[in-house]
Amino acid sequence: MDELLAGQKEVLSTAPGYFADKPPADISPRTSLANRLREIFRRNADSRRPALLPALSLDRFAKPIVPTPVADIATWALGPLEVHVAGRRIPKWNSLKARAVFQYLLIHQDRPTRRDVLMELQWPNHSHNSARNNLNVALSSLRNTLDGLGQSAQPVLYRDGCYFLNPELTWWVDRNEFLLALDNARLARRTSQPAQVISAYHRAIQLYRGPLFEDDASGEWYLPEQRQLKELYVLALEEVAEIHFALGELSEAVRFGRLAVSTDPCCEPMHRMLMRYYASQHRQQLVSRQYRVCVTALNDELGVHPDDETVQLFRKLTAGQ
Repeated sequence: MDELLAGQKEVLSTAPGYFADKPPADISPRTSLANRLREIFRRNADSRRPALLPALSLDRFAKPIVPTPVADIATWALGPLEVHVAGRRIPKWNSLKARAVFQYLLIHQDRPTRRDVLMELQWPNHSHNSARNNLNVALSSLRNTLDGLGQSAQPVLYRDGCYFLNPELTWWVDRNEFLLALDNARLARRTSQPAQVISAYHRAIQLYRGPLFEDDASGEWYLPEQRQLKELYVLALEEVAEIHFALGELSEAVRFGRLAVSTDPCCEPMHRMLMRYYASQHRQQLVSRQYRVCVTALNDELGVHPDDETVQLFRKLTAGQ
C-alpha cells in the first residue's frame, strides 16, 4: 500500500511525463500531457476512446456496483461490512466480537494470527483464561455465522497457536480487488496503455463504497489502513480526473473532481481543476466560489492557507474580472 501511495503521488507530481519522458521545457504541462495522450491513442490499433463505465453513485452506502462474484466467501469491507457465503448474504452478526475477529483475520489474510494477539486486541483488560474463553466463544459464533459451505470446509482454521482463514476456499475481498486495480493502473501507465489506465482507475473507484469498516465505530486497529485506503482512493480520483480533463472529456473530469472534493474537502489539485473548468466555460463567479470553498475547507480542516499554486491560479483566472 505504501508503494502504491508513493507511485500515485509521483505521477501526480510529474504529470507532464505521464506516459513517457518529460516534455520539452517550452511546452506547458497541460498541453504536453494532452498531446501525449492523443498521440498514444492515435498509435493504438483501436483509436477510439475507452468506453466509460456507468455513472458513479455519490451514495457511499449504496449496494456494491460490481455484481456478487462467484466465490465461497465474498466480502465487502470498503464501506459497511457485507459478507456473502456461497452466494447467500449474511443478514446480521449475532456477536460483534465475532465480527471483530473476522475483520482482523480478513485484513491479515496473508499470514496467520497468533491467538494471544486476538485476545489482547479484543479483551485487553481480561485475565488470560477469561480472554481465551471469550475468544473461543467468539470463534464458535463466527464459524456458525459463516456456515453454509459444508462440514469439510471450515472458513477459520487453527494451527500451531495461530488462526487464519482457510486458503483452500475461494475468497473475494473488495479491499484486495481495489489494491489490485490500482496496481494494474500503475502497470498500464508504465507500459503506455491509457485505455487500460482509465479502465483500472474506474474499477478501483467503483469498488470503494466508503472507508474501511465504515459501520464499525468500536475498532481502532484498522484506522491507519483506513486512512491509507482513503488517500489511495482520492489519488485515483485526482489521476483519472486529470486524464479526462487533458483529453477534453470535461463532464467526466468534473464528475470525478467533485467526487474527490466531496471525499476530501482539502484536495487542492481538484479544486484547481474545477477552477480551470469553470474558467474554460467563462463562469468566473464559479471560479471565485470554488476558490472560497477551497480556502474555507483548508482553514477549517487543517488551519492552513492554500498553496501558492492555488492562489496564483485563482489570480490568473480572475484577472480583469
